[in-house]
Amino acid sequence: MNINIQTKSFYFQFPTVRNSKFIINSKKGWIVKIEDKKTNIGFGEISPIKKIDLSICEKELKKIPDNINENDLYKEIQNLHPCIQSGFNVAIAELKGNLIFHKNYPFSKIEDTAILLNSNTILEEFNTLKKSQILAKSSITIKWKVAIKENEKEEKILENILNQIPCNIKFRIDANGSWSRNTANRWAEILKGNNNLDWLEQPLEVDDIEGLKELEKKIPVALDESLIKYPNLINEWSGWQIRRPSQEKDPLVLIKELENKEKFRSISTSFETGIG
Repeated sequence: MNINIQTKSFYFQFPTVRNSKFIINSKKGWIVKIEDKKTNIGFGEISPIKKIDLSICEKELKKIPDNINENDLYKEIQNLHPCIQSGFNVAIAELKGNLIFHKNYPFSKIEDTAILLNSNTILEEFNTLKKSQILAKSSITIKWKVAIKENEKEEKILENILNQIPCNIKFRIDANGSWSRNTANRWAEILKGNNNLDWLEQPLEVDDIEGLKELEKKIPVALDESLIKYPNLINEWSGWQIRRPSQEKDPLVLIKELENKEKFRSISTSFETGIG
């Protein structure tokens, strides 16, 4: 089966999101449209997060012919950047009817997703949420990106939150791989046994797998960046996994895991378009 390929670049800006590693306020990438002779079509998105990966994807995309046999396309992309593989694997799956786009998905309620609070004004936003009508009816989950301010200041903020947090607010703390083992263990001791905590997300650097495993014995630890660098951990890590479909080679694997009701999977945005 021969496939015609079209790509279109996109760029958009959004409110600044800051973590301990970098600041994000815009996104670039490509939408991929593929079509066969029967006019079946499929869409995918190539959506790298880092600028260096964006440059790699741009160069590699130019190597792929506009018209190519399906088998050759698989061969062409198998050694390319994971984001390119992700986009084309999704597009092919839609083309072949293995992935069906639905107009409505059951993710419209705000309590179904974690609310990212501004690290600079977290206490003010936290207090506003405590008074919200949403909270009067159901529970909500908040996310806090740490390792942005001095640890001493962030520990005081944590203490303030823990002293007043109601039982129907869950929270997730994301260090983006910036804590030392000493700092991570200190927070683990403070939070151990806390029923409001969902998890510590990527508390240690990407390569410190041993340290992450040790920390997970004390407190729920969710892996994010480590999974991107070491995909084999998806099969090995029994705790929470923060999965980014657009950054994985084959998101269909994740879809199967969700269909099979695999435990401890959480999907995170990479600031994609609606297609991603």
